[in-house]
Amino acid sequence: MEKYWMAAVGCLMLAGCTQPVAHRGEGQVAFTCELLDAVGVTRSDTRQLPEGVLPASGDLKLVISGEEGEIASYATMAEYDQPLLKEGDYTAAFTYGDPSAEGAGKGYFAGGCSFTIVARKTVSQSVAVGLANALYSVSFSEWFGKYYTDYELTVRTASGLETRYDSTSAGQQESDPVFVQADTDLYLSGTAVKTNGVAVTFPETLVGHATARTWHTLSIDAGSVGQAGLIVSLDDTPVGIQEIPVELNPDA
Repeated sequence: MEKYWMAAVGCLMLAGCTQPVAHRGEGQVAFTCELLDAVGVTRSDTRQLPEGVLPASGDLKLVISGEEGEIASYATMAEYDQPLLKEGDYTAAFTYGDPSAEGAGKGYFAGGCSFTIVARKTVSQSVAVGLANALYSVSFSEWFGKYYTDYELTVRTASGLETRYDSTSAGQQESDPVFVQADTDLYLSGTAVKTNGVAVTFPETLVGHATARTWHTLSIDAGSVGQAGLIVSLDDTPVGIQEIPVELNPDA
């Protein structure tokens, strides 16, 4: 099983000054939330999430469920007041963001735990909350910039998000990250002009699959001599896209 060692920022969520009076057979739970600020990039490496993406622990949504279903919910942990719960087994689900949202800054975080309430006691329960969707960045090779003088490429997700990259991206070591749904397919298409002035198109092609809790790098390179087209690699898996010359005057 893959394991990602992640840095964590801890925040203890405690109740306010006013505490409810516990009756026989009732208890409470106090949560310690660890916000994981790194994600995987390969099977063994990790990478820090972009600055400003990690939510505050007080902004997490909390849902507590028992044997009979949902017991209590809080729009944010800032509202959590340690309610009295009957003795028994429970689960807690923490989330932040929208799992279906995609785009810049659209990180979705989730975590959960099980706990047991003991009569007239406050149980301390820790839970790890980390990124649950995926993200990718695009990088262009130096050879690509020399082979194509002008270009416009589009990366599309299976759910329909389209992100465009054009010649103004040349020289950037890496594009700003884009968050996408976990386990979605990524497709690439576009147009370009070669150094000899010939315009070409690249048909939409499946270039990879985004994995949850992973920051992918989509590397775009021009084919070597004799290979007309692109070599697109999601992390370390290359996919070739054949270029198609554009007929400027097909009816001439």
